[in-house]
Amino acid sequence: MRIRGFLAGLTALVLLTGCGWDDAGLSQVPSAEGEWEMEQKSFEELAQILRGFGVEGITEDVIRQLEDGEAMRGDEFCLDRTASLLMWAGSGTTDWDSMAWTPAENGVYTFDREVFRLETMYTDFLRGVSALGGEELSFENIREDTGGVDWERGTGRRTVSFDWDGESYVLEAENHNDWFDVSAADALNRIILSRETGKSLYFATDGYQECIVFYRDSAWAEAFQTQTGLELFQFFAR
Repeated sequence: MRIRGFLAGLTALVLLTGCGWDDAGLSQVPSAEGEWEMEQKSFEELAQILRGFGVEGITEDVIRQLEDGEAMRGDEFCLDRTASLLMWAGSGTTDWDSMAWTPAENGVYTFDREVFRLETMYTDFLRGVSALGGEELSFENIREDTGGVDWERGTGRRTVSFDWDGESYVLEAENHNDWFDVSAADALNRIILSRETGKSLYFATDGYQECIVFYRDSAWAEAFQTQTGLELFQFFAR
């Protein structure tokens, strides 16, 4: 199985060509023969496969909306179907009156790397990841310090601290306007790996700017990648 490094340059605004990244080396065109077979399956068939890997929250209504969207776009529809299902399952819910966001607890966490809630960008990331692991990833006392951010220029640095199982940790991130700094995701995964839980974070992309996150062991990751054709990464950059 190939679970390889990703490109830190995905934090910057990138040029999209067709259905894939232009210069990040990632194409939305299936790169393995098995992926073509997956793309021939219906949304319902793919949802059933994902349920077998512990991914919940994919309802009949979700499947119907995706089918309707694909029918509307016709040949122009180019999002990976498996990734589309995962995005629905892992995006959580937002109360648009209070703007409060609640992470999903469906076995997957997804977020747009061009972030909407700027002030709590990394707080929300930690909350989303924490929801993947239940008691195993019980991050507490999350505090995000944006004092070093120049909001007008979109530059600077920020930190987010948290407590986990009696230890305190701090993640640092560069500010790239409204883009998530993936080095923070790498740093968190290194912390998780250092705790030797037998699991780690695995990342995937929808081919655009959505990040898909799992917290699983290597055997699950290998089987998931083999059966879904969706490539997983342990780190965005080596």
